[in-house]
Amino acid sequence: MTFGNALKIRQYATIFLFISSCAGLSLISYFGHFDNFGSEHAIPQNSQAHDQVDESYFKNVTYYSVDSSQPFLQLDSEELSISSLDGVVIGFNPNGIVYRYDKKDNEPLEPIYFYAKNSRALLKKKEIFLENAVEIKMNATNLNADKISILAKGEVLFANNNVKTLSTVEKTGDQIMVDSNSAIYRPKEQFFEYKGNVNGKILRKRQYEESISFKTDLLTMDVPKSLAEMKGNVSFKKENLEANASRGEVFLENYNKRLKYYALYDDVRLQERLLQKGKPLMRKAFSEKLEGLISDKKIILTGLPKVFQEKDVIKGNRIIIRENVETVEVDDANTNITLERDKE
Repeated sequence: MTFGNALKIRQYATIFLFISSCAGLSLISYFGHFDNFGSEHAIPQNSQAHDQVDESYFKNVTYYSVDSSQPFLQLDSEELSISSLDGVVIGFNPNGIVYRYDKKDNEPLEPIYFYAKNSRALLKKKEIFLENAVEIKMNATNLNADKISILAKGEVLFANNNVKTLSTVEKTGDQIMVDSNSAIYRPKEQFFEYKGNVNGKILRKRQYEESISFKTDLLTMDVPKSLAEMKGNVSFKKENLEANASRGEVFLENYNKRLKYYALYDDVRLQERLLQKGKPLMRKAFSEKLEGLISDKKIILTGLPKVFQEKDVIKGNRIIIRENVETVEVDDANTNITLERDKE
């Protein structure tokens, strides 16, 4: 045997021994850890029996939940799934009631009545999540949205996507319709906050009080105070009058026998369509503040106001405009007025 052949045989033997060792270790590892292989993805043992105990399924059922011996939730649902371990109740096409209580004396408050395509109640947290064609009725308010969350035992409601509300002011009978992207509602305080593409309309009960429509980025409405406040890109409209500003407020009912009115603030721009001797006339005004007295059909402009009426330019510290009337009242006037008279 030559030296070269002996070297090759030794190399082959070394390679064979290495392969055999690896194969042996692999077999030992395989059989030694077979029970744990893939455990991170395995289904827990007895899961089927566990699920059967954990979840119950019903059709056309009425479900009740009690908290501290008091009713909390009632669900009339076409289909219902109940988890006994984590306290989750899932309903399909549910009609429901959330019962509320005063924190101080634990006296019952007006319940929240709701309907939705889908509901998910977390009983341990006392939270309810509603989706798809959600309707809420309570406190002279109807609330509709794609999604509504009822939190803190009914103290706070969050609404998202295609939010629409219709509220009736009990003191005045006025109706308030508001659409927005999202909203927060606190039933006890009767307080609303609307955000995103807010469009609203106030329909007065008395016919002699005109309806008001508005748009804004943010709207807060305090029903007990009869006050609606607007912030950001405010647009205000009533009859032939349109105005824009950065902020605004509408008083649904005033105290101390004050006249109902609305107010606009910061960079106010007003335009009003009039008829002058049967011909259309556009009146424009600019100021820092506008107050409108609805019953008197009077508008008060302050903060370096200017009024443009045909060729007339009116300036003053305080200017009063009568709606649908050409007359303009000016206090401390510094005016530049040109009147064009009819030729004889």
